[in-house]
Amino acid sequence: MKLLIGAIAAAALMSVTMAPAKAASFSCMELEGRPAAEVRVCQSRWLGSLDERMDSWYRRAMERARYFDQTGKVRTEQRDWIVARNACGTGFFCIRRAYLNRIRDLKNYVEHV
Repeated sequence: MKLLIGAIAAAALMSVTMAPAKAASFSCMELEGRPAAEVRVCQSRWLGSLDERMDSWYRRAMERARYFDQTGKVRTEQRDWIVARNACGTGFFCIRRAYLNRIRDLKNYVEHV
């Protein structure tokens, strides 16, 4: 009986931790063919939350960039960042570091340009 209860508890825990996360900057609905880093973001609520924060700061940076005719610069930096993030593969800590650094950079741009 204890074994059955343990198995049920483990299954319940896995269903919570394996539930798809929400990502703001891309869809988690169709992951086939997506970069491994994006799949990992969709599998992690924490990384999904970082993606939402990054997307929010990116949108603010693009709004700010319009005033200074720098949207091309911000967009190019974002594309370069995506390449770097994708180079992390499924490495949680590498992806986390990439998001935290990008959020910092976007926040600095918004607050100091």
